[in-house]
Amino acid sequence: MSIYSTKSDLHQYLNNYEGGFNHRNALRWLHTRDLKLWNAILDLTSFLPEEAKPKQRCWHILNGCLTSPTCPVTGEVVIWWENRYLETINRSARTIYLHQKGTWSHIYTPEINAKRAASNRKTVAEGRRKLPVLSEETKRVRAQKIKQTMQRRYGVDNPSHLKWVRDKISDKWVERGAVPKKDRLHKRLYHDAVWYYTDQSWKNNFDDINPDRLNRSDNALDHIYSIGQGFLDNIPPYILGHWTNLRVISLSENSSKGMKCDKSQKELFEDYFSRSQMTRDPNHRCSS
Repeated sequence: MSIYSTKSDLHQYLNNYEGGFNHRNALRWLHTRDLKLWNAILDLTSFLPEEAKPKQRCWHILNGCLTSPTCPVTGEVVIWWENRYLETINRSARTIYLHQKGTWSHIYTPEINAKRAASNRKTVAEGRRKLPVLSEETKRVRAQKIKQTMQRRYGVDNPSHLKWVRDKISDKWVERGAVPKKDRLHKRLYHDAVWYYTDQSWKNNFDDINPDRLNRSDNALDHIYSIGQGFLDNIPPYILGHWTNLRVISLSENSSKGMKCDKSQKELFEDYFSRSQMTRDPNHRCSS
């Protein structure tokens, strides 16, 4: 029997059930309700393993597919999952495939990342998901597998030992806003200058910066307009270290903040100059 006539008979059979292909029992008992049709389906899907589900075999008939679908990245046969085949063999292959299709950027936008993070936090807080606790043996086995993979692919235990990998990592950080290697000495000097003025502001304007008198051992002195962004934008160190750009926040909040700025450049200058007009800034050392 051809696949076209079998497909037609299968459609006719499924029309007797509400939901058709997705009906709970329509395909499960097909072999007892229409043996002739079932034998035809078995003949046409003989390439599938014996343990293949009836719904899996019928999927091939309905979609006119007489071969097992393969992963577009690895070429391996993909897994059947409930009522469909998975698109790729694993998550790594899916990532590569989406990147090749050009849909990578739509999956990791800031909005979707924030939504995903909020959902993960909610499931953990409600107890519906528990963070995995790995045993020392599991960690050791994983580390060994990673080393073996790196040796097979790159000839080293750690890819960062390769210069081209280090350069690629460095270039990616520069794309994300990090300072290029040639400018890092200048950034160190800039960082020291900002902290000189920051220390002066902490001494002279302590009550303005820390009105709640929070303990620095449990909290961090934060630059609202970050030092990293200030270096990239050529903001004078005495403005970045001025007390109007300082606050005390928790250590975790400061750690996750990174180079982000919680005020705009316009607000930074407005805060500084509005206060400087009221009183001469004691932190600004004029050069003669």
